[in-house]
Amino acid sequence: MFPDPARDYQCPDQLRCELKFGGGSPITKQPLVRLVNVWKRFGSIQALAGASLDVYPGEIHVVLGENGAGKTSLMCVLAGLYRPDQGEVLVNGQQFAVRTPADALKLGVTMVHQHFELVDNLSVWENVVLGAEGGRFALTRRRCHQAVRQLASEHGVEVDIDARVRDLPVGLQQKVEILKMLYRRARILILDEPTTFLTPQEVDTLLVTLQRLAASGLAILLVTHKLRDALRVGDRLTVMRGGRVVASLPAAGGTEELLVQWMMGEPPAAATKLLETARPAPPAPDAPVLLEVEETSTVGTHNRLRLQGISFRLRAGEIVGVAGVAGSGQRELAELLVGLLPVAAGRIRLSGVDITKLPIRDRLDRGLVLVPEDRVRDGILPGMTLAETVVLGLHRHLFPNVWYDFARAMQLGRNAIEQHAVRAPHPLIPSTYLSGGNIQKLILARAVETCRIRAEPVVVALNPSRGLDVRAVQHVHQQLRSVVGRGGAVLLVSEDLDELIGLCHHIVVLHRGQTVAEFDGPGYDRYSIGEAMLGSAA
Repeated sequence: MFPDPARDYQCPDQLRCELKFGGGSPITKQPLVRLVNVWKRFGSIQALAGASLDVYPGEIHVVLGENGAGKTSLMCVLAGLYRPDQGEVLVNGQQFAVRTPADALKLGVTMVHQHFELVDNLSVWENVVLGAEGGRFALTRRRCHQAVRQLASEHGVEVDIDARVRDLPVGLQQKVEILKMLYRRARILILDEPTTFLTPQEVDTLLVTLQRLAASGLAILLVTHKLRDALRVGDRLTVMRGGRVVASLPAAGGTEELLVQWMMGEPPAAATKLLETARPAPPAPDAPVLLEVEETSTVGTHNRLRLQGISFRLRAGEIVGVAGVAGSGQRELAELLVGLLPVAAGRIRLSGVDITKLPIRDRLDRGLVLVPEDRVRDGILPGMTLAETVVLGLHRHLFPNVWYDFARAMQLGRNAIEQHAVRAPHPLIPSTYLSGGNIQKLILARAVETCRIRAEPVVVALNPSRGLDVRAVQHVHQQLRSVVGRGGAVLLVSEDLDELIGLCHHIVVLHRGQTVAEFDGPGYDRYSIGEAMLGSAA
């Protein structure tokens, strides 16, 4: 008999549990779909190693795991996006070959991806029926329109089906994707990280929608890294690690600490530590202002949102957060500060010096550091080695008398591997060979080295923990805290509200390129911040 999931475990690698709902008797009904002993390899990477999963009708089944655990790969096998090297897919007890998304759709399996696949200039109902309208669409527009309206009403999906998708917030666009799948008669709905870019209000609405769909008999597979959402909405939780399923249990038997213990393979004390988020001590009242943005605006272009009248201050020892739904001007603000976007009006001061018209190089030389959002495109030069990447942009300060000091660069590369837990065999490995999480650690190692050189550095971090697992996120937060601990300051631009609330002394909210609200910590009201992010509060 497997151990009871409510107990304290000592050996995460041997965790298993009996499948129950709500603490009742074991489930006796037949699974709607079974994935049995699924294996999948990509080159030298073993993505799945004998993973098995049962999906029951009427349940919300949450799949958890760190980056590379195999959770998305397993979902892609079920959705027909990947062909397994070995294993079986059983539907109602019968084996089926799921080789394409069309095969999966015939079985009622659909997948909503993290990045939506919608046509912005079409209406909601047109997006829903697009690709599934059948022949003679021009003669059945009214019928399709009515079918979408009825479908939304039946499932309690509240959205204006005549609205243009481009005019909808992210939360409603998520609902449009769900309607698309329901229109295709989905029986199993897979959602990959659906709450990543949503406000608290939008998360609440989405989870209620998922509960309604499950109550109607659909099976919901929810892939997420947000432990709070998993425990809040899940009926059953499955944890993966190393391409295998290490635990499956009812949500009532799980805690955040226990889930992290399984996900990371850590003992209880270490798992608890990984969940800790320590906000640095507040800055001294007389701390100097390191960054001041005063009524600053940009012109705006066809692919850049116009910023209007942006103002805030950043003091030494302070972490200030910038919140906003995707596309509210966060990227434009970061590019404005480092000099990638010109200033149309207003002033930017760094340690009291006007840098409004200074080029990028001079801003970097004065201690302004960017941790970019796209770590591969903007953070590294793929052909450079790990050692060269660490000193990229710092060589004028690190090697004042020579063009390139190979020995010093190698030492800094070894420091990045040892002190920042960058998984690499040696500093001469090309940066492009590193995983996304390790590239992010490498970029942070470079930022920290800059902070050692400059007395009062300012780090602008743009979504620094996006897509990272619990362990890597903790490392990112630790490095940001170390910057302010040395007398620097951090502007943390993030679409993860939990991250901002956990780390920041002060939060500024952007909406459509304008500052619409500011909040002081630590007693944040997440729903008030969410209203401001949606433009409902000023």
